[in-house]
Amino acid sequence: MKASLGPVFISRYLSAVKTTLFVSRLCSFFSRLWRGTQSQPESCGFALSRLQWLSGAVLFVGSCVFHLLSYGLVDDHFDRIARGRQIVQYGEWPFKDFFDPGYFLTLFASATAQFLFGDNLLGEALLNVVCLSIGFTLTFVVLIRTMQSLPLAAVVTLLVMVSGPRFYDYDKVLFYPLGVFLCWRYIDRMSSQNLIALGLATALAFWFRYDNGIFIAGAAVVALFVMHFRSRTFARRLVLYAGVVVLASLPSLAFLQVNGGILDYVHQIATYASREGERTRWFSQQSLTIDASAPLVSIEPPAGYRITVRWVEGLEEVSRLRLERQFLLEDADFRGERTWSYTINDDSTEYLRSIVTEPLVEDTGSIDRSTFRIVQAGTTMDRVRRIVPFLRMELLPGVLSRENLLVFLYYLFIAVPFAAVLVLWRNIFRSGALRGQEPEVARVLSLAVMCLLVDGFILRAPLAARIGAVAPPIAILGSWLVVNARLRDQARHVANLSIMGFGEASPWMLRAQQGGKTVVMVVVAVAFVGFSALSVREKFQGGRIAERVAALAVSPPAETLLPNGRDLGLVRYVRQCSAPTDRVLVTWFMPHLYSYSGRGFAGGMVVFFGHHWSGERFQRRTVNRLRQQSVPIVIVELASYERFQEDYALVDAYIQAHYRTAGESHFGNPDAPQDAYRVMVRAGLTPTGVDDSSKLPCFG
Repeated sequence: MKASLGPVFISRYLSAVKTTLFVSRLCSFFSRLWRGTQSQPESCGFALSRLQWLSGAVLFVGSCVFHLLSYGLVDDHFDRIARGRQIVQYGEWPFKDFFDPGYFLTLFASATAQFLFGDNLLGEALLNVVCLSIGFTLTFVVLIRTMQSLPLAAVVTLLVMVSGPRFYDYDKVLFYPLGVFLCWRYIDRMSSQNLIALGLATALAFWFRYDNGIFIAGAAVVALFVMHFRSRTFARRLVLYAGVVVLASLPSLAFLQVNGGILDYVHQIATYASREGERTRWFSQQSLTIDASAPLVSIEPPAGYRITVRWVEGLEEVSRLRLERQFLLEDADFRGERTWSYTINDDSTEYLRSIVTEPLVEDTGSIDRSTFRIVQAGTTMDRVRRIVPFLRMELLPGVLSRENLLVFLYYLFIAVPFAAVLVLWRNIFRSGALRGQEPEVARVLSLAVMCLLVDGFILRAPLAARIGAVAPPIAILGSWLVVNARLRDQARHVANLSIMGFGEASPWMLRAQQGGKTVVMVVVAVAFVGFSALSVREKFQGGRIAERVAALAVSPPAETLLPNGRDLGLVRYVRQCSAPTDRVLVTWFMPHLYSYSGRGFAGGMVVFFGHHWSGERFQRRTVNRLRQQSVPIVIVELASYERFQEDYALVDAYIQAHYRTAGESHFGNPDAPQDAYRVMVRAGLTPTGVDDSSKLPCFG
């Protein structure tokens, strides 16, 4: 044991030296960045220095690594992936062969990724990660233009990154900053080439998702008006911009006209938007929830450790629940195939040995079974929070809850555009004339219009799923607001103030105050980047990137990546009891079923949810497709079946007339009743076998 201490000590000493050198170089790097950005003139536009472009490249690579390591999909994402898979595997087209809410190029981008990388999630992951990283890099570049400070721009960009946009919102994170970047570049240099680039970006954004293009177009028209309203140039530039958008859209328009017609495209989008607006309550006010019984200050208990346990085959649920209580296993999460994930609060050797040696435990995860130690103790920040109680302190938890903080952010995001316009008006009023300030007015008003449109149509319930996607343009406008909200004569005003009653502030005191702000900013930036670097370094040492890529490259997608492990039994039944060329119809929201089972969705309906496309015209198209397709199995979720019957009466009538009930099962879902799902098979089909787990017929 003593012989091994020498190499370990030397290794740790060298690691500490490397970390010290890294922090020292990082501080020097930020110091050079700060000195370099302070010398940039305000009129520099987007003419960034080499150091700034290098910083953007570093941020792009770091964002790619960070998002690849943290990549994970929710079931909503498969609403797009499944449609893209339908294009690749079955040669079907959006709007013609299946309904589409207006994600035209989003679906073809997903289809292209699946075509290049196979029927797995790797291509989609790379598409999402790269587009997100480009969007954050563009946000960083525009923030440099806004704040005239590279360190501050880096800090704000990192905060935007950690705001948590969903991976399926990569188009928003990409196109909103791209629209701002190109719009402001045209304002800085009003050339036809820059306007053409803005028109092309608008068209591309529109065909990825129609409202993206509308938001960018709104900002572009405002910028053109402010810059050219005094002359006929406005009409000419507006015609050029609109012409570029139309010309760039001609291939997509021609495709739609051949495959169903443009009017049908408009009808599908309008119907979906109307129903979605009703469901998510567009323009509804968010309200705070105050818990008066909560204490003024609370400290969370130390976070537990997460382990997995695979119980022996044949263990009854009553026995499993008894063992969970015996071992104090909390936050049970079913991962499929007798495997559960639990939180434990005791990491002692005796406690872990009792779990590992339990005869009814077949295997464990995150525990070293030879030393009875926790293998994965969470991230660096988790370990620091576990040791330092201050970091687990919550002030006014009844008021400053996570839900209320989201509501605060909601109203802050809405207030930023109005506050920016007021500050802009004040600055113009103080200067006494608009002439000469058109570029600044155009930049602020164009971005404010985009933010207002985004706030009105995107920022709605659930807020947690949408805050991250709309954060980039709000952060840019908010940064401009902070930079420009001060009075023009602030320096003289501060100089005349007394410092705590001890006389006037001296120039030395003012410089010290400014220097203190700079030091605080640099310390925050270094700390933020340092913690991120440590976390990424640990993941690199563990080979996490290679493991992540290997898991994403499995075709069909690996079962361990299921958004919900409770769906594993149902996925396996569909995959084993139907042919690869068959379609499956499920009557509730489960879009991930098709990717993991390797089957297509039937009737042109990837999900039956929110009574989208429940009109008689759309239901008849669904029924006609069901007649033409091989759909041996229809799976009904009994908990939501009554709502399905109300919204899709024609589809249900067809199912009742042409399908018979084969049986009911919960497919191993421990949270569902025994008859949670009803399997219906097409009348006249002869089963080819019986599923061993559910005892239901198979047709594969």
